[in-house]
Amino acid sequence: MRYFEVEGSSPQKILDQFIIEQGTSTDYVKISEIVDAGSGGFLGIGRRAAKVKIEFDDYRYLSRKARLYLSDILSNGGFDDYNIEVINNPPKCTLNITSASVALLTGKQAATLDSLQYLVDRLTRSDVGSVVRVLVDVDNYRDKFIKPLKEKAIQLAHQVKRSGKPITMQPMSTIARREIHNAVKQLGGVTTFSEGDGQLKPLTIKLYDRSEGNNRRPPRRGNKGNS
Repeated sequence: MRYFEVEGSSPQKILDQFIIEQGTSTDYVKISEIVDAGSGGFLGIGRRAAKVKIEFDDYRYLSRKARLYLSDILSNGGFDDYNIEVINNPPKCTLNITSASVALLTGKQAATLDSLQYLVDRLTRSDVGSVVRVLVDVDNYRDKFIKPLKEKAIQLAHQVKRSGKPITMQPMSTIARREIHNAVKQLGGVTTFSEGDGQLKPLTIKLYDRSEGNNRRPPRRGNKGNS
């Protein structure tokens, strides 16, 4: 839920304009408080703008918007035997796809799932101020395969913080590396990076070093021009 304090000529016009600007509807937006009803003054003298507090249920709005987009993507992709389960865990919303085509929707090394996530992100993240995060999943792939890797990465990150020595995990998919990077980042003091080509890449956890300039990955040994 987000709240906005907005001024305008009247409470109703403020609400109408807000709905247009956000591209939403009255299903998700309402005036929670009229701070000042405003005044037209006398012959324009003493005119005062109206001020209201608007309540925007961005969680319900974005989760519904994302589900509709994902459904369109699947239908246009030729899938007609699927179901999208909405798992609410604010500020995170997971759209879990169940289908007879699980392997195809997940893809080799979770490449198709990663693409679906990318498309939904691009279509729903128009409002950068929202903290709502919509995740796409296929047959609970994240819980089955990515969650254990994240738990292991967090344990290794604590080990890195104690020893100061970097640790490299086994090669993993793009979507797994992204989830682990976000999880490790929350711990503070450590960061992750990957090197190599292709979908599967090893992921290294190391201490965060401010002197590296936004924590750039270390240069590869033996490359000319690197010191």
